[in-house]
Amino acid sequence: MRQNLRMLSAPRTYKRVFNRKIASVPLHFGVLLLFMIGGCARLPPSKTALSGKRLHVVIRFRSPINPNHHYFFLINNANDQNASGPVPVLNPPYGNGFATGSGGGTSGFSDFVEFDNLQPQGYALYHALGDSNRSNFVFEGQPVAFTTPDNNDPRTANLLQFDLDLSQLIVDGNGQPLPDATQAATLANAIRFLQINLVATDVIPRDVATPIVRQVDSLGDSRTLLGASSFLIIDVTQIGRIYDNNSFTGQAIAEPDVLDVFNGNDPTLDIVDWSIEIRQVN
Repeated sequence: MRQNLRMLSAPRTYKRVFNRKIASVPLHFGVLLLFMIGGCARLPPSKTALSGKRLHVVIRFRSPINPNHHYFFLINNANDQNASGPVPVLNPPYGNGFATGSGGGTSGFSDFVEFDNLQPQGYALYHALGDSNRSNFVFEGQPVAFTTPDNNDPRTANLLQFDLDLSQLIVDGNGQPLPDATQAATLANAIRFLQINLVATDVIPRDVATPIVRQVDSLGDSRTLLGASSFLIIDVTQIGRIYDNNSFTGQAIAEPDVLDVFNGNDPTLDIVDWSIEIRQVN
């Protein structure tokens, strides 16, 4: 199986160059309570207004989140239903160490939320800038709302939960927020299709060429080529729609009932349930 999965390696090598700040409950149960005990984030740098159209994301893992690991929510804002999507990097050359594009030589993602103990308040939003291999990232702040996992609280220990406003995905050619907030909101509301994936890994390789033992999970059954190369396409014009794991039973992006971590069995990386709700907030 691993030989077949080598096609999911990054198209060519590069290194991560963005600056870091420091270099089970039912999925839909208690959402309001969780956000009351969670945090609220500042807006992205210089951003003073939001579109009100949001992605409400909930991801549940088999065991409590390990903040020493790395968790990614990847977005391709190509606004094209047929665009390539983000898929995990499983084998060398590792490239940026976490994701590449499904189209072989294409980027596959434009933005991502990362959760680990290196990020400010746990969560950080980045925009991918420049090269098609996605090795340069601009820090864009935090999600507009989020819940921080607490291993002492069974309601939140194994959950990543946050809200992204679509205007947070709108930046200029240098990755900076547009100075005209009204224009940014208009462009955000014009978005229709996004490609999405979730990637969890214990190691981000420093040497892109040397094979190492690393564990990875993403949408779908990560033990198979079809599952590991799958991603989700959402239509953000469908206000109120909830995309969730149960809606895709029998399809490539559905999470299996068993632990399916590539190259290992760490339950803190194993995605067992997820949902993305399209919301309009006035």
